Amino acid sequence: MSAILTCHKQDVLAPMTEDNVDPISEIVSSRQRAFALDDICASVCSLATVAVDGSPRTRVMNLNGISGRSFELHCSEQSGKWQELLHSPAYELLLWWPSVARQYRIRGELEIMPQALVEESWLRAPYLFKLLDRFYQECQPLGSKLQNHQVLLSSINNLKTKYPNEQDVPPPQHLRGFYCKASWIEALYIDNLRLHQRHCYLYTNNHWRHELLVP
Repeated sequence: MSAILTCHKQDVLAPMTEDNVDPISEIVSSRQRAFALDDICASVCSLATVAVDGSPRTRVMNLNGISGRSFELHCSEQSGKWQELLHSPAYELLLWWPSVARQYRIRGELEIMPQALVEESWLRAPYLFKLLDRFYQECQPLGSKLQNHQVLLSSINNLKTKYPNEQDVPPPQHLRGFYCKASWIEALYIDNLRLHQRHCYLYTNNHWRHELLVP
């Protein structure tokens, strides 16, 4: 892993200090740098939830955007994660970008997106993602048993014929969106020598408070 984490000195982003506390801006800057370095993880995050039976659940999801303290994610109401969040709003986001040697853990409030905003954001999704969402609605629900991979490929090709233009693909009825509004962020700045820096940011009284932790 050390080879993956090697960064040139000019590429390393400076951590926040007591006089410069804005973890969200740093996360956005880190992500932009990761995109520039073609980091495959820059467009995704890991979401941990609590299942109805109390057991933990974790999965990788697309991170649709970051605005203010809110991290925007979309999912299908057919998915387990949606039912888990309705049952318990407890969550943790994990952002991990190897190219810039940054890890962020995020907790806070959960806010359901207005459906109009979900559909507006969905219109900017890639064509294949839209077709897959239509597959969930028109062919088989998310997570159901698939006879074989060819069934999926054939169905997607049929949907391409049905919706030849990206603009023609209608938003699916099962699409939902939510904001993970951060009030706690833990940042890990990873050093190749394993002398990492660990920072904690708490949002209280409309501002971020910073603490340096033992890594």
